[in-house]
Amino acid sequence: MAAPSVRTRPYLVLLVVCSAWGTVGLVVRAVDLPGAAVAAGRVWTGAIGLGVVLWIRRPPPLARADQHRGRLVLTGALLAVHWLAFISALQRAPIGTVVLIVFLGPPLLAVAAPRVLGERSSPATLGALALAVAGFLLVAGPAVRSAGAAGVALAAFAAVFYVGLVLASKPLAQIYGGVRLAFLELVVASVVLAVPAAGAGWGEPRGAWAWLLVLGLVHTAAAASLYLWALARVPAVHAGVLGYLEPAGAVLCGWLFLDERPGLGTLAGGLLIVAAGVIVVRMARAVPEPEVAGVGG
Repeated sequence: MAAPSVRTRPYLVLLVVCSAWGTVGLVVRAVDLPGAAVAAGRVWTGAIGLGVVLWIRRPPPLARADQHRGRLVLTGALLAVHWLAFISALQRAPIGTVVLIVFLGPPLLAVAAPRVLGERSSPATLGALALAVAGFLLVAGPAVRSAGAAGVALAAFAAVFYVGLVLASKPLAQIYGGVRLAFLELVVASVVLAVPAAGAGWGEPRGAWAWLLVLGLVHTAAAASLYLWALARVPAVHAGVLGYLEPAGAVLCGWLFLDERPGLGTLAGGLLIVAAGVIVVRMARAVPEPEVAGVGG
């Protein structure tokens, strides 16, 4: 079997990472902690794990890295607020409602990317995005119920901060590389989340807290590093299209592990999302590969 080409490799990485993020809901449910505690435990564990990796690898320092310090602080803060808002929204509104609102972010990316990143989306890319959104509405639609204003507002807040995070992280990922940028963002997010985490009701330590290691090391440290590595090499809108594999993966996990049987409309939506992903992966050969200055990872 032929190895994936240099151009398709980051797309395949995004496919795996975004699908794996669909299991986050299962892990969060197993932890059973307040939203601020889960978010803080996630970034603290992830930062420590990547710190160990960088200490072992000892990558060479980057020239003129101090010039980007302000943007690094911004992305770390965006990351912290996005996760805190997302998890808090899940505690106040039905999961389907929250996911539906948060994952309206990729269409916003298509609008903002030309202005912020200078990326122009081709008709094929916009068609794939429309296909993914249609599939996503079929997947998330049946789960949507009435929700309080606070939950809806927090979900919308998380969606906006998701878009800002992707737009701010992409140029930095091309400079720092995935592992180093993920570590720096998590360090900033750890500081930002320290105050709300201190006021959260942690309760007595229990065995379920071990799931925070999975959430921090696998879903955050490893997955975020790979995502940022790939984001540096693909258009932001393409990453947004493949991001719809996350809610599709969540539906699959519910089916496999929680006996939540999807309806025909949900299955059709999942197939549309997969089809959109196939389209952007097949477009990989036509996408000019950006020059990536960051050191590997």
